[in-house]
Amino acid sequence: MRYLYGLSVFLLVCLAGCKKSEPEPEAPAPPPPLTADEIYRDYKAALDPLFGAAAPTANFGYGAKAPILAQFKTVRGQMAPEINEPEAKDRIEKQVADYIKTAKRSEQWYTIDALLDVYKILRPDSQANTSLRKRTDLMMARPEIKCTGFATIDTDDLMAFLEITNPTTREVETFRIREGEEFYPDAEGKSTLKMIKVVGAQSAVEMEYLALPGETWEIPGPKNS
Repeated sequence: MRYLYGLSVFLLVCLAGCKKSEPEPEAPAPPPPLTADEIYRDYKAALDPLFGAAAPTANFGYGAKAPILAQFKTVRGQMAPEINEPEAKDRIEKQVADYIKTAKRSEQWYTIDALLDVYKILRPDSQANTSLRKRTDLMMARPEIKCTGFATIDTDDLMAFLEITNPTTREVETFRIREGEEFYPDAEGKSTLKMIKVVGAQSAVEMEYLALPGETWEIPGPKNS
């Protein structure tokens, strides 16, 4: 009996050891890579508010670029590992370059500033926009001017009353300026503005931005603003 019992136990152990193990479940197949079209659409969706700001009538001011750039950097970081990202990057890069030209024609300097930042994210080693970057920085720093009136001190001594707003601090200063007078000093004490002349029958004043010699524009007088 003892012999039969031992044999039975031995056979049970052998049978248990010979039992075929269950196969491991297969890992799920990885999802297919995103297409270049899908990546491009995500890039464009992040930049559409900026593209719209290239229009001549857009109102894209100081500080408006921050949330757009933050969103684009987030999307770019998510898409960077994708195998089709380089193709999508080339497509959005060309579109950014086209909108830079559009914004330049309409002199949307804050829009140009943001678009140049996006282009630098896409092409960090590019020097293509060096001169435009310098001009954009200077134009964004150009003071905002409002002509509030005119006065004649003596017979031929005509003065314009001007309100000058710092575009960064929004600080407002008032000036009484004669034709040919330079004023509004920068941090180094150099004048940044010059009133060239009064236009017509006090309909406007012609100003020169001395940071960009030859850059002139007209400010409407109070009757035409």
